[in-house]
Amino acid sequence: MLISYTANPPQIDGIFSAGEWDNIQPDSGFIQMEPDKGCDASEITKVYASFDSINIYVAFSCIQGSSNPIMANIQTRDRVTGGDDAVILLLDTYIDSRTAYGFTVNPLGTQTDYKITDDGRFINYEWDTEWEAAAGRLATGWVCEMAIPFGSIKYRASNEIWGINFGRILISNLETSWWSGEMVDNFRISQGGQLEGIRAPVRPKRLMLFPYVSLRYENSDITRQYNKLKPDVGGDILVNLSSNFSMNATINPDFASVEGDLVKIDLTGWEVDFPDKRLFFQEGNEMFTMRYRPFYSRRIGDINYGVKFTGKAGGYGMNILNVRSPENVEQGLPAAFYTVARVKKDILRSSTIGAIIVDKSDFDTTFARSFGLDWVLNPGERWKITGQLMGSYPGDILKHSGGFLRVAHESNKHHVHLRYTLLGGDLAENINQTGFLRDDNRHELDADMSYTFWFNESFMRYIRVFFGNNVFWGLDGIMRGYTFRDYIRFYLTCNFSYRFYIDYRYQVRNSTDASGQPEELYFYNYFIENELGYNTDASSYASLSFSTGRNFNRKMKIIQGDVALQALERLTVKYNISWLNFGTDTLSYPGIRLEQNTLLNILTLDYYFTNNLWVRLFAQHNSYDKRFYLYGQFGWRFKPPFGALYLIYAGDNYFDHTEKQYYDHRTVFLKLTYPIGF
Repeated sequence: MLISYTANPPQIDGIFSAGEWDNIQPDSGFIQMEPDKGCDASEITKVYASFDSINIYVAFSCIQGSSNPIMANIQTRDRVTGGDDAVILLLDTYIDSRTAYGFTVNPLGTQTDYKITDDGRFINYEWDTEWEAAAGRLATGWVCEMAIPFGSIKYRASNEIWGINFGRILISNLETSWWSGEMVDNFRISQGGQLEGIRAPVRPKRLMLFPYVSLRYENSDITRQYNKLKPDVGGDILVNLSSNFSMNATINPDFASVEGDLVKIDLTGWEVDFPDKRLFFQEGNEMFTMRYRPFYSRRIGDINYGVKFTGKAGGYGMNILNVRSPENVEQGLPAAFYTVARVKKDILRSSTIGAIIVDKSDFDTTFARSFGLDWVLNPGERWKITGQLMGSYPGDILKHSGGFLRVAHESNKHHVHLRYTLLGGDLAENINQTGFLRDDNRHELDADMSYTFWFNESFMRYIRVFFGNNVFWGLDGIMRGYTFRDYIRFYLTCNFSYRFYIDYRYQVRNSTDASGQPEELYFYNYFIENELGYNTDASSYASLSFSTGRNFNRKMKIIQGDVALQALERLTVKYNISWLNFGTDTLSYPGIRLEQNTLLNILTLDYYFTNNLWVRLFAQHNSYDKRFYLYGQFGWRFKPPFGALYLIYAGDNYFDHTEKQYYDHRTVFLKLTYPIGF
């Protein structure tokens, strides 16, 4: 595709005004990836592109007939990852066939941005940057306009050719099509096209400040803070040293006080990981995405200050950071420095090999260090060979090291892989000082297989089958567990779906007996789930499921219903109801009730005045501990995505069965962030 310079940039308003795109030759010819792989897209999409000294401009004209009604409900930024009609822009600014910036917009103008690494293997949706987009509806379909500032992305200024691809999602017939031709899978950067004639500035906007001020009122039985008012101030600094390198600094950053973490229900007993939404870690954090992570930024709680250097040159990508955390008196943790150095080298056509060193040191003698190598090899369009080696100190290097090797053959229709893992007996002890590792002391074999059968001119849209198998032994040769996960899912042309799912696990857990002596407990956990759904591949849907089985020697039944719909033009409603029953235990454990019934009700209301001005209400009731949690948020992004004003209320009231008393926690939180560019 040839891009041209424009002296009259378009207004990003979702309207094709006269003269804005008239002199630009559009490109089209999108090819389906699914359901009819290799066929022309069912609807015509035209793409326009131009640039000036500040922005890249891209526009989509999406023809959409009456047989494919426009479907769009998502108005929350960074949530358009499926379920809505949408257009997609991918920019491979280094033309390395491995990494890209992604921008997605739905017909409501809702924006989602992300970074793609390892030729589509990893996508970091937590990444945010400044850009504009708007969408508008026509009698013949809808249009979208985007403006991507050069200062919002990294690139090699000497390149006049970038990698590029355009995608379109059509939910009414579950269609995904791409401009570059027949794709093996979504977001495969190596299969994109080229953007010729780009002349990006050598030095984009050089300095951005992101100061924030906040005020928190807390009245809590949990933290023992009553009528306490706490002001806070801090911020981040971004310096674009060149078009491909930047430096980030932070002073007392806010720890995701606005968004919070989504509740994750987990029946395995292992630690659950959450994304890091702090601005300081967003740039380049995708470089730390590995199966076993020596660096997991959420291990760092409060931060006094930190500095980070990220970029790419000569086929080498790098992310180097140093952070100081304060002393945590309540948890007995001393102040510490965290230092991380991560480098990835491009090899072959679209493969990489990387190295990482992580260090955590306090001001005395305590430290934890880890290091490792990892690789992603793409010997063919459908083959991937990935692996990792890691070690850590202090302690015996053999007990504090590990790694894995995985071979996969995959496409949008199928996936097959075989993985072998070896983890030392004490590896997690060191790694979890700075990283994330759920378990260690294992030899592990893992094999997954899946396939999607697409049907044409039939009452069935597709059938998807999946078989997951895992077994692991301790280093002493004794089996510690195995898992079988299998499901089959039918999706009909009338948008009804049915899924049958079986999850069977054998687990050995370390514990102590009544005298305090170590013992091993053996569990056979399983559940069988039947789920009936309507429109579950779209953002407005309804589903009902029934599960039965055993969980750590308790009989288990779960009935769950989910509904998501756009009740009004600007009002989105989500409701979840779950009934959980844990029957009589075969073993008696102190502190665990032998009979437990729980009813969960969760209601979420989002009302959007505009895409950047909204009110959100989240309410949850749990009958077991009589918990009622209410969360309200008023949000205004006046300089999206970073310049924003938030007013938050959170109230939590529950009964503690162990201490036999009620707890009440109430917080009001006000935060203002105002970005300043130079």
